Amino acid sequence: MPARGALLRSGGLPLALILAAVVGCGEKREERPARTEPPGGGDAGPSAVVGDDAGAAATVDDDGQVVMPPGSLAPWQAVIDRDRYLARRNQGAVLVGRLGGEAIAPGARGAVRWLIDETEGNGALAVRIGLTGAVPAEGARLAVRGAWALDSQRRWYWQVDAVSPVTTAAPAAAVDPPVPPGHQVTAGPAPSGWRPISRGKDGGVVVFGVIRSSDGDGDGWIVGDDSFGQPIANLILPGERPSYGGHDLRHADERWQLKRGVLYWVRIDRYRRRTPDARAVVRALTAPVKLQ
Repeated sequence: MPARGALLRSGGLPLALILAAVVGCGEKREERPARTEPPGGGDAGPSAVVGDDAGAAATVDDDGQVVMPPGSLAPWQAVIDRDRYLARRNQGAVLVGRLGGEAIAPGARGAVRWLIDETEGNGALAVRIGLTGAVPAEGARLAVRGAWALDSQRRWYWQVDAVSPVTTAAPAAAVDPPVPPGHQVTAGPAPSGWRPISRGKDGGVVVFGVIRSSDGDGDGWIVGDDSFGQPIANLILPGERPSYGGHDLRHADERWQLKRGVLYWVRIDRYRRRTPDARAVVRALTAPVKLQ
């Protein structure tokens, strides 16, 4: 395998070479239980990556979920399972996403940019990456090999060792306009045809108020037509699912922050109740927007 320094000097490798590196090491990591360490210590670069071919196009499974090419991760999945991809443990992975604008990570190596997850959240789910060498154009689809490291404020960013362009088609774009990266809750009017969440329908836009907040692990927010009425549904927002082994290393700004007494809107997937008297369990396809 090429030395880490050689990868950095290359300024970008063919995708097949990035993803062919030491598959066996990635398999060994699967066998080792994940554990949580206190943030700190020196950062060693990743010596292994997972997978063998991220050049294939993303697909959609029977539940409407985007499936990433073999051997690669969507950026937000690397946040969910952060404990498995730490540079200080010589772990690593390949992320496939779209390059966004400038981000902030004091003390990070290289230029810091957003890498936007194209599989969910219409632009809101993104990770900060540190790029050495020439920085690709904003909007470029990239495969970036690297691992999680800490900036000088002890916040996570993805330190990139190698970059390669991705030429396959992106997952289908959301119907609604993209929102800024970084879990920012913007404000705007709901699209025409919206309904209160008590009358939601598959694929439609619903307006809701928060009755009880989520723990972020996939149980969802308890919501109603407003914050003071009857609970109607458990609403799961983009990116909300449990971490591998329960080892959650997300920061507070990597979780949605919604307030009671405020109305929001999202576009939803399926609207289902297990029984007529049960609360609906609804998954949001888009980031929450404060209703104007």
